[in-house]
Amino acid sequence: MAASEELVDFDIIEAQKENVQSLPGGRSARELARIFSAGSNGDKISLPSPNGTRNINDAMRQEFECELQSIGESDDPLDVYDRYVKWTLNAYPSAQATAESGLLPLLEQATKSFLSSSHYRNDPRYLRLWLHYVQLFSDAPRETFAFLARHKIGESLALFYEEFAGWLEGAGRWSQADEVYRLGMDREARPVERLARKYSEFQFRYDQRPQDTGPSSPALPPVRPALAAKTNPFAPSDASPDAQASRPPPQTGGAAKTKSGKPKMAIFSDADSAAPGPATSGSTKGWESIGSIRDRKKENEVAAKPWAGETLKVGKKAAPTQKMAIFRDED
Repeated sequence: MAASEELVDFDIIEAQKENVQSLPGGRSARELARIFSAGSNGDKISLPSPNGTRNINDAMRQEFECELQSIGESDDPLDVYDRYVKWTLNAYPSAQATAESGLLPLLEQATKSFLSSSHYRNDPRYLRLWLHYVQLFSDAPRETFAFLARHKIGESLALFYEEFAGWLEGAGRWSQADEVYRLGMDREARPVERLARKYSEFQFRYDQRPQDTGPSSPALPPVRPALAAKTNPFAPSDASPDAQASRPPPQTGGAAKTKSGKPKMAIFSDADSAAPGPATSGSTKGWESIGSIRDRKKENEVAAKPWAGETLKVGKKAAPTQKMAIFRDED
Protein backbone atom coordinates (compact mmCIF):
# COMPACT_ATOMS: atom_id res chain seq x y z
CA MET A 1 0.00 0.00 0.00
CA ALA A 2 2.81 2.37 0.87
CA ALA A 3 4.57 1.58 -2.40
CA SER A 4 1.48 2.47 -4.44
CA GLU A 5 1.17 5.82 -2.67
CA GLU A 6 4.73 6.74 -3.68
CA LEU A 7 4.07 6.20 -7.37
CA VAL A 8 3.94 9.32 -9.53
CA ASP A 9 0.77 9.91 -11.52
CA PHE A 10 2.20 10.77 -14.94
CA ASP A 11 -1.26 11.60 -16.29
CA ILE A 12 -1.02 14.86 -14.37
CA ILE A 13 2.33 15.70 -15.99
CA GLU A 14 1.07 14.60 -19.41
CA ALA A 15 -1.56 17.34 -19.36
CA GLN A 16 1.10 20.02 -18.76
CA LYS A 17 4.21 18.65 -20.48
CA GLU A 18 4.10 21.19 -23.32
CA ASN A 19 4.22 24.04 -20.81
CA VAL A 20 7.24 22.74 -18.89
CA GLN A 21 10.59 24.22 -19.88
CA SER A 22 13.34 21.62 -19.94
CA LEU A 23 16.55 21.87 -17.93
CA PRO A 24 19.93 20.33 -18.84
CA GLY A 25 19.94 18.32 -15.61
CA GLY A 26 16.33 17.22 -15.97
CA ARG A 27 13.38 17.78 -13.63
CA SER A 28 11.90 15.82 -10.77
CA ALA A 29 8.73 14.05 -11.86
CA ARG A 30 7.51 13.95 -8.27
CA GLU A 31 7.96 17.72 -7.91
CA LEU A 32 6.12 18.41 -11.17
CA ALA A 33 3.27 16.15 -10.10
CA ARG A 34 3.07 17.96 -6.77
CA ILE A 35 2.90 21.37 -8.45
CA PHE A 36 0.25 20.43 -11.01
CA SER A 37 -1.88 18.10 -8.88
CA ALA A 38 -2.61 20.18 -5.79
CA GLY A 39 -6.24 19.62 -4.89
CA SER A 40 -6.75 16.60 -7.15
CA ASN A 41 -9.65 14.36 -6.22
CA GLY A 42 -9.75 10.77 -7.44
CA ASP A 43 -9.40 10.43 -11.19
CA LYS A 44 -10.42 14.02 -11.75
CA ILE A 45 -7.40 16.27 -12.27
CA SER A 46 -7.89 19.62 -10.59
CA LEU A 47 -5.14 22.17 -11.06
CA PRO A 48 -4.45 24.75 -8.35
CA SER A 49 -6.00 28.15 -8.85
CA PRO A 50 -3.64 30.84 -10.15
CA ASN A 51 -4.30 33.04 -7.12
CA GLY A 52 -3.52 30.22 -4.69
CA THR A 53 -0.28 29.34 -6.44
CA ARG A 54 0.75 32.99 -6.61
CA ASN A 55 0.15 33.49 -2.89
CA ILE A 56 2.24 30.44 -1.99
CA ASN A 57 5.08 31.54 -4.27
CA ASP A 58 5.01 35.08 -2.91
CA ALA A 59 5.29 33.78 0.65
CA MET A 60 8.25 31.56 -0.22
CA ARG A 61 9.93 34.36 -2.14
CA GLN A 62 9.56 36.66 0.85
CA GLU A 63 11.35 34.12 3.05
CA PHE A 64 14.29 33.96 0.65
CA GLU A 65 14.43 37.74 0.40
CA CYS A 66 14.62 37.96 4.19
CA GLU A 67 17.56 35.56 4.12
CA LEU A 68 19.30 37.72 1.51
CA GLN A 69 18.94 40.78 3.72
CA SER A 70 20.95 39.06 6.46
CA ILE A 71 23.31 37.19 4.13
CA GLY A 72 26.31 38.98 5.62
CA GLU A 73 25.92 36.90 8.78
CA SER A 74 25.63 33.57 6.97
CA ASP A 75 28.42 30.99 7.16
CA ASP A 76 27.75 30.01 3.54
CA PRO A 77 26.26 32.95 1.59
CA LEU A 78 26.28 31.01 -1.67
CA ASP A 79 23.92 28.43 -0.16
CA VAL A 80 21.15 31.04 0.09
CA TYR A 81 21.35 31.89 -3.60
CA ASP A 82 21.70 28.22 -4.53
CA ARG A 83 18.49 27.26 -2.72
CA TYR A 84 16.70 30.37 -4.01
CA VAL A 85 17.52 29.57 -7.65
CA LYS A 86 16.59 25.90 -7.27
CA TRP A 87 13.24 26.85 -5.76
CA THR A 88 12.56 29.31 -8.61
CA LEU A 89 13.32 26.68 -11.25
CA ASN A 90 10.92 24.23 -9.59
CA ALA A 91 8.18 26.73 -8.70
CA TYR A 92 7.98 28.16 -12.23
CA PRO A 93 8.41 25.17 -14.55
CA SER A 94 6.60 26.87 -17.43
CA ALA A 95 7.45 30.53 -16.78
CA GLN A 96 11.00 30.54 -15.44
CA ALA A 97 12.29 32.74 -18.28
CA THR A 98 9.59 35.37 -17.77
CA ALA A 99 9.40 38.43 -15.56
CA GLU A 100 6.93 36.63 -13.27
CA SER A 101 9.57 34.23 -11.99
CA GLY A 102 12.22 36.91 -11.42
CA LEU A 103 14.90 34.38 -12.36
CA LEU A 104 16.94 36.69 -14.59
CA PRO A 105 17.60 39.44 -12.00
CA LEU A 106 18.17 36.74 -9.38
CA LEU A 107 20.88 35.03 -11.45
CA GLU A 108 22.49 38.37 -12.33
CA GLN A 109 22.59 39.31 -8.65
CA ALA A 110 23.91 35.91 -7.56
CA THR A 111 26.68 35.72 -10.15
CA LYS A 112 27.76 39.32 -9.55
CA SER A 113 27.91 38.92 -5.75
CA PHE A 114 30.74 36.34 -5.80
CA LEU A 115 32.63 37.39 -8.92
CA SER A 116 35.71 38.52 -6.98
CA SER A 117 35.51 35.81 -4.31
CA SER A 118 38.44 33.40 -4.46
CA HIS A 119 36.62 31.09 -2.01
CA TYR A 120 33.75 30.33 -4.42
CA ARG A 121 35.73 30.60 -7.66
CA ASN A 122 35.90 26.82 -8.09
CA ASP A 123 32.71 25.93 -6.24
CA PRO A 124 30.44 23.75 -8.44
CA ARG A 125 27.35 25.53 -7.09
CA TYR A 126 28.62 28.92 -8.23
CA LEU A 127 29.56 27.58 -11.66
CA ARG A 128 26.08 26.08 -12.07
CA LEU A 129 24.55 29.50 -11.41
CA TRP A 130 26.58 30.85 -14.32
CA LEU A 131 25.57 27.89 -16.50
CA HIS A 132 21.88 28.55 -15.79
CA TYR A 133 22.45 32.13 -16.90
CA VAL A 134 24.23 31.04 -20.08
CA GLN A 135 21.66 28.39 -21.03
CA LEU A 136 18.53 30.42 -20.31
CA PHE A 137 19.33 34.09 -20.86
CA SER A 138 22.77 34.84 -22.32
CA ASP A 139 22.70 36.54 -25.71
CA ALA A 140 26.39 35.73 -26.34
CA PRO A 141 27.31 32.37 -24.73
CA ARG A 142 30.84 32.21 -26.17
CA GLU A 143 31.71 35.65 -24.79
CA THR A 144 30.26 34.66 -21.42
CA PHE A 145 32.42 31.53 -21.28
CA ALA A 146 35.45 33.64 -22.20
CA PHE A 147 34.52 36.04 -19.40
CA LEU A 148 34.45 33.15 -16.92
CA ALA A 149 37.82 31.89 -18.15
CA ARG A 150 39.45 35.30 -17.73
CA HIS A 151 38.17 35.50 -14.17
CA LYS A 152 39.28 31.89 -13.52
CA ILE A 153 35.77 30.78 -12.57
CA GLY A 154 35.54 26.99 -12.76
CA GLU A 155 39.17 26.74 -13.85
CA SER A 156 39.73 23.50 -11.94
CA LEU A 157 36.24 22.03 -12.58
CA ALA A 158 35.60 19.60 -15.41
CA LEU A 159 32.04 20.90 -15.70
CA PHE A 160 33.26 24.21 -17.14
CA TYR A 161 35.24 22.58 -19.96
CA GLU A 162 32.47 20.06 -20.69
CA GLU A 163 29.80 22.75 -21.03
CA PHE A 164 32.01 25.14 -22.99
CA ALA A 165 33.17 22.43 -25.37
CA GLY A 166 29.60 21.15 -25.71
CA TRP A 167 28.39 24.58 -26.79
CA LEU A 168 31.27 24.94 -29.28
CA GLU A 169 30.51 21.50 -30.71
CA GLY A 170 26.85 22.40 -31.12
CA ALA A 171 27.89 25.57 -32.95
CA GLY A 172 30.07 23.57 -35.37
CA ARG A 173 33.37 24.80 -33.87
CA TRP A 174 34.97 21.36 -33.66
CA SER A 175 38.60 22.46 -33.49
CA GLN A 176 37.86 24.96 -30.74
CA ALA A 177 35.93 22.34 -28.77
CA ASP A 178 38.92 19.99 -29.02
CA GLU A 179 41.14 22.81 -27.78
CA VAL A 180 38.91 23.38 -24.73
CA TYR A 181 38.90 19.67 -23.85
CA ARG A 182 42.70 19.51 -24.11
CA LEU A 183 42.99 22.62 -21.95
CA GLY A 184 40.90 20.96 -19.24
CA MET A 185 42.97 17.79 -19.45
CA ASP A 186 46.22 19.76 -19.14
CA ARG A 187 44.89 21.54 -16.05
CA GLU A 188 43.70 18.22 -14.56
CA ALA A 189 40.23 19.57 -13.94
CA ARG A 190 38.28 17.43 -11.51
CA PRO A 191 36.86 14.88 -11.78
CA VAL A 192 39.61 13.80 -14.15
CA GLU A 193 38.00 10.44 -14.98
CA ARG A 194 34.74 11.99 -16.14
CA LEU A 195 36.48 14.65 -18.22
CA ALA A 196 38.65 11.98 -19.86
CA ARG A 197 35.55 9.92 -20.68
CA LYS A 198 33.77 12.96 -22.14
CA TYR A 199 36.84 13.80 -24.19
CA SER A 200 37.06 10.23 -25.49
CA GLU A 201 33.41 10.37 -26.56
CA PHE A 202 34.04 13.70 -28.26
CA GLN A 203 37.05 12.33 -30.13
CA PHE A 204 34.86 9.54 -31.52
CA ARG A 205 32.36 12.11 -32.80
CA TYR A 206 35.24 14.26 -34.00
CA ASP A 207 36.50 11.44 -36.22
CA GLN A 208 33.01 10.97 -37.69
CA ARG A 209 32.52 14.68 -38.36
CA PRO A 210 32.32 16.25 -41.82
CA GLN A 211 35.44 17.86 -43.23
CA ASP A 212 34.44 21.34 -42.06
CA THR A 213 35.88 21.78 -38.55
CA GLY A 214 34.80 25.37 -38.07
CA PRO A 215 37.03 28.40 -37.51
CA SER A 216 40.68 27.82 -36.67
CA SER A 217 40.94 30.78 -34.31
CA PRO A 218 41.61 29.94 -30.64
CA ALA A 219 38.63 29.36 -28.38
CA LEU A 220 40.12 31.61 -25.70
CA PRO A 221 42.25 34.22 -27.50
CA PRO A 222 45.04 35.80 -25.43
CA VAL A 223 44.44 39.33 -24.22
CA ARG A 224 47.13 41.93 -24.88
CA PRO A 225 47.61 44.43 -22.04
CA ALA A 226 45.82 47.64 -22.91
CA LEU A 227 48.88 49.90 -22.46
CA ALA A 228 51.62 47.50 -23.51
CA ALA A 229 54.37 49.10 -25.54
CA LYS A 230 54.42 48.20 -29.22
CA THR A 231 57.91 47.47 -30.51
CA ASN A 232 59.13 47.12 -34.08
CA PRO A 233 60.69 43.66 -34.49
CA PHE A 234 62.51 44.77 -37.67
CA ALA A 235 64.18 47.82 -36.11
CA PRO A 236 67.96 47.56 -35.43
CA SER A 237 68.92 47.05 -31.83
CA ASP A 238 71.14 50.16 -31.68
CA ALA A 239 68.55 52.47 -33.22
CA SER A 240 67.57 55.48 -31.18
CA PRO A 241 64.02 55.20 -29.81
CA ASP A 242 63.36 58.84 -30.60
CA ALA A 243 64.47 60.56 -33.77
CA GLN A 244 64.24 63.93 -32.05
CA ALA A 245 66.76 62.84 -29.41
CA SER A 246 69.61 62.78 -31.97
CA ARG A 247 69.15 66.44 -32.80
CA PRO A 248 71.36 68.99 -31.03
CA PRO A 249 69.70 70.94 -28.25
CA PRO A 250 68.58 74.47 -29.05
CA GLN A 251 70.89 77.39 -28.31
CA THR A 252 70.58 78.96 -24.90
CA GLY A 253 70.83 82.48 -26.23
CA GLY A 254 67.22 82.41 -27.33
CA ALA A 255 64.87 80.59 -29.62
CA ALA A 256 66.05 80.00 -33.18
CA LYS A 257 64.55 82.36 -35.72
CA THR A 258 63.78 82.12 -39.41
CA LYS A 259 64.89 84.61 -42.09
CA SER A 260 61.74 86.63 -41.54
CA GLY A 261 62.62 87.06 -37.88
CA LYS A 262 59.79 84.89 -36.55
CA PRO A 263 60.70 82.19 -34.01
CA LYS A 264 60.63 78.63 -35.22
CA MET A 265 57.94 76.28 -34.00
CA ALA A 266 59.07 74.34 -30.94
CA ILE A 267 58.97 70.60 -31.53
CA PHE A 268 58.25 68.42 -28.52
CA SER A 269 60.66 65.57 -27.90
CA ASP A 270 60.07 62.63 -25.56
CA ALA A 271 63.77 62.71 -24.71
CA ASP A 272 63.29 66.09 -22.98
CA SER A 273 60.86 64.59 -20.48
CA ALA A 274 61.32 61.78 -18.00
CA ALA A 275 61.46 58.33 -19.53
CA PRO A 276 58.24 56.41 -18.97
CA GLY A 277 58.29 53.28 -16.87
CA PRO A 278 57.96 49.83 -18.42
CA ALA A 279 54.49 48.70 -19.36
CA THR A 280 52.80 46.10 -17.24
CA SER A 281 53.19 42.69 -18.81
CA GLY A 282 50.50 40.92 -16.80
CA SER A 283 47.40 39.76 -18.62
CA THR A 284 44.17 41.62 -18.05
CA LYS A 285 40.93 40.06 -16.86
CA GLY A 286 38.77 41.62 -19.54
CA TRP A 287 35.56 43.18 -18.31
CA GLU A 288 35.34 43.72 -14.60
CA SER A 289 31.62 43.05 -14.86
CA ILE A 290 29.53 41.48 -17.58
CA GLY A 291 26.66 43.82 -16.77
CA SER A 292 23.00 42.99 -17.20
CA ILE A 293 21.04 42.11 -20.31
CA ARG A 294 18.87 45.19 -19.82
CA ASP A 295 21.93 47.47 -19.88
CA ARG A 296 23.29 45.79 -23.00
CA LYS A 297 19.98 46.18 -24.86
CA LYS A 298 19.07 49.68 -23.71
CA GLU A 299 19.86 51.14 -27.15
CA ASN A 300 17.13 48.95 -28.65
CA GLU A 301 14.39 50.17 -26.31
CA VAL A 302 12.38 53.33 -26.82
CA ALA A 303 11.81 55.26 -23.62
CA ALA A 304 8.17 55.71 -22.68
CA LYS A 305 6.85 59.28 -22.66
CA PRO A 306 3.40 60.83 -22.15
CA TRP A 307 1.11 61.20 -25.14
CA ALA A 308 -0.25 64.56 -23.99
CA GLY A 309 0.28 67.13 -26.73
CA GLU A 310 1.58 64.58 -29.23
CA THR A 311 0.23 64.52 -32.77
CA LEU A 312 0.10 61.61 -35.14
CA LYS A 313 1.36 62.14 -38.64
CA VAL A 314 -1.25 61.27 -41.22
CA GLY A 315 -0.22 60.05 -44.62
CA LYS A 316 -0.96 62.06 -47.72
CA LYS A 317 -4.24 61.44 -49.44
CA ALA A 318 -3.97 59.64 -52.70
CA ALA A 319 -4.52 61.82 -55.75
CA PRO A 320 -7.85 61.16 -57.48
CA THR A 321 -7.47 59.00 -60.53
CA GLN A 322 -9.46 59.18 -63.72
CA LYS A 323 -12.28 56.79 -64.14
CA MET A 324 -11.69 53.91 -66.46
CA ALA A 325 -13.12 54.56 -69.90
CA ILE A 326 -15.65 51.93 -70.93
CA PHE A 327 -15.60 50.91 -74.57
CA ARG A 328 -18.95 50.76 -76.31
CA ASP A 329 -19.69 49.28 -79.70
CA GLU A 330 -21.41 51.56 -82.15
CA ASP A 331 -24.93 50.53 -83.06
